[in-house]
This record gives sequence, C-alpha cells and structure tokens, in this order.
Amino acid sequence: MRKIFGPICLIVLLGLSVNAIANDVRLISVTGLVEKSFQPDIVRLNVTVWGKGESAKKAQANNQAGYEILKKSLDSFKVKKEDAQTSNYELNPEYVYDQKTNKNNISGYNANQGLVITLRKIEDAGPFLDSITTNSKSMTGGVNVNSLGFDLDKRVDEERALLADAVRAAEAQAEILARAAKVKLKGIYRLSPRGANPPIPTYGGAIMKSAAMRANDATQLMSGEVKVSGEVAADYIVE
Repeated sequence: MRKIFGPICLIVLLGLSVNAIANDVRLISVTGLVEKSFQPDIVRLNVTVWGKGESAKKAQANNQAGYEILKKSLDSFKVKKEDAQTSNYELNPEYVYDQKTNKNNISGYNANQGLVITLRKIEDAGPFLDSITTNSKSMTGGVNVNSLGFDLDKRVDEERALLADAVRAAEAQAEILARAAKVKLKGIYRLSPRGANPPIPTYGGAIMKSAAMRANDATQLMSGEVKVSGEVAADYIVE
C-alpha cells in the first residue's frame, strides 16, 4: 500500500448558478476538487544529446559520441529499454551571413537527439546527472539536461481513484448551497471530469557543471512530495 503524506486536502471550487434553460430546468453548478500528497517513486528527465561538425556526417558522429556517454550511464544504472525513449531527432545546417555576396553560407551542422528517461529509484537522480557529465573541454558534442521532475508511476490510477471522492465533495457542496437557497436537489443533470495537472519539472537548465568542477560536490536533489488531484464539474437540477 502506498503511503500518504500529509492530510488530505479537500478543496471545492464553488460556482452557484440557478439557470433557466430549455424546458425551464434550474441548476446549481459546483466543482469538486480533492488532492492527496504522496512520496514520489520515479524521476523523469528530458535530455538532449548534441553534436556539431563541419559536415553532416561529422555532426552525427559527434552526436553518437555523446550518446555513448549516455548509453554507458543507462547501462550502469540498469535503466530498462522501455524507460529510455527518443522523442525527437534533428540534423540541421548552421549558416553564416557573407556580407560580400549577401548570401547565407553553410558553416557547419548540428545533430540533436531528445530523449525522455525514467529512473525507478529516485535516489539515483543525482548520481545519474553526474554520470552523464564529462570533463572534456570539447565543444563538439555532449549531453544536456533540459528538465527533471519527480512523479508517481501510478499517477493515472491515483487520479481515477480520487474522482469518486471529488463527486461526493461536489454533491455535499451542492446540498449546502441548495439549503441556503431554499431549494431542493432533484438529481444530477451533468457530470464530467476535469483534466488533471501534470507534474511540474523541479530542475531545469541545459548547461551543467563539468565533472572536474564538482568532483567533490555530487549533485543532490530534494524530491519533496507529489500532489495528485481528482476534479469534477457537476450540475444539479433543483426544484
């Protein structure tokens, strides 16, 4: 069983409207939002392997050299194949403007591969970041970390489980409003879930310190807690 940290936060966003619509249906509209806090159990990273060169082939070769650094770390930390996925690959020319000819001339090429990586042990996040950083002064290739976020592996399941609590919260609030307005709830007219908020990356920045600069200063990250929510919008018929 997953441990829940912190009290259950029950938030109900209210919007009272007694609407006269088709067939003179009057409604009370409410929004129910329920949140729970959990300890994260996975880390997701967005990284870019890049390479530069005077030719497309050279740029690709330098990109591959950076990929080998990443691949070595993936193997070292036993990251499964399904937990490392290429999200995009780009190979583009670089241009420099020639004032004499008034033309843009190709000066080189850039090869970039974006990947999404999932770490199943959150304590590996800092050491993994350190492992993909080299002390090379070469500006022809490497690995950049674009973002890092702590999350739950079963986030979708937790969000679905909270929907029932959100419905009950919305109904309870509708009852309060109905009593205050001196009307009675007749039944549900419309009920729909609202989109859940994705986890917010907690670490960003494409430029990383070199391994030589932090040989005695390993990267440490604070995972904090992950909030998961279930939210519904409900319209109740009143009489």
